[in-house]
Amino acid sequence: MRSHAPPWARGVSGRNLLRPWPSVPEAGAIDAEHDESHRGTPPPKPMPLPTSNEEETMRGSPAAALALVGVASIAFATDAPPPAARHASLPAASPDGKHVAFCSNRDGGAWELYVVDVDGRGLRRLTHSPEEELVPGWADGGGSVVYMTVEGDTARLHSLPLEGGAARTLLALDAKGIKLSNDGRRVGYAVGSWTRNRLVVANADGSEARAITDSSASYFNLAWSPDDGRIAATRSDSAGLQVWIMAPDGSEARAVTRSAKSDGSPQWPAWSPDGRQLAFQSGTYDRKDPAKSTAHIWIIDLATGEATKLAPHARPFLDETPSWLADGKRIVFQSTRAGPFDLWIMRADGGAARRLTR
Repeated sequence: MRSHAPPWARGVSGRNLLRPWPSVPEAGAIDAEHDESHRGTPPPKPMPLPTSNEEETMRGSPAAALALVGVASIAFATDAPPPAARHASLPAASPDGKHVAFCSNRDGGAWELYVVDVDGRGLRRLTHSPEEELVPGWADGGGSVVYMTVEGDTARLHSLPLEGGAARTLLALDAKGIKLSNDGRRVGYAVGSWTRNRLVVANADGSEARAITDSSASYFNLAWSPDDGRIAATRSDSAGLQVWIMAPDGSEARAVTRSAKSDGSPQWPAWSPDGRQLAFQSGTYDRKDPAKSTAHIWIIDLATGEATKLAPHARPFLDETPSWLADGKRIVFQSTRAGPFDLWIMRADGGAARRLTR
């Protein structure tokens, strides 16, 4: 069976040295050689929001949803042994440092949203729907959880009050992922295919959309810096995966990782609360035998470029999708070190790891 997952979900490797990249054009400009099909066309306009009945019956494609996540450990050959169960995945620490939102299919069926206190108590399910709720984040200073659903080529961004209330659909776009800025005023997303797309920044309602890259590569795993002055993203092209940062207008774009092939493919950047460091995952993945796959969390100092592997391990297991706690001293992440995917917390130096969910 042909896999519909993007290349990074099939274990694309990095390389020893980053080759020179094409320069990023002026904001909104499109590279004619690589983007002839979009030449002269603006980014897509927001799609009409669904009615409540449409939202109740809408169910995103699981394949598209998993591709959207962009985690290399998710997709494997269909004749391979099944990957680890996902009790908890894709953690997002709240701005006040009290809670962690995450995705899970622990109750069977579609992926749902859950929240747990950072001490492991207070686990509760936030959503009960047939949709696949994915990639949680936070808004309103930690008062709401934002998340995405996917139906075909349409990504929808939703907001759900943490203390109860109905979810609202904030935006619907023909896009690959939507990431709300920390102040709630802008969104970033990708337009195009999984192998080549453009990053776009718009107002939170989708207006004044402007492409900030050309389409000579693909971008995913967007992360706004704490002050919303920079965007980090995973960039994929023929050379592999690396983490890049840029200003919201596309200027000052540069690669911040130059990982060796033996260290795997850097992706899933997460900003430290002070904006001085990025955590990211990097791993090597065996699609035929997922049990042989391994991944680590890394931290890179943006001023010096020094990268540190956290909690090195020879035994194959996956430490992935980091999210910083508000104190800047700890990181929550998903891991298979105890078997199924669950959430763990460790110090930012890799020490004192403890299991948060089970």
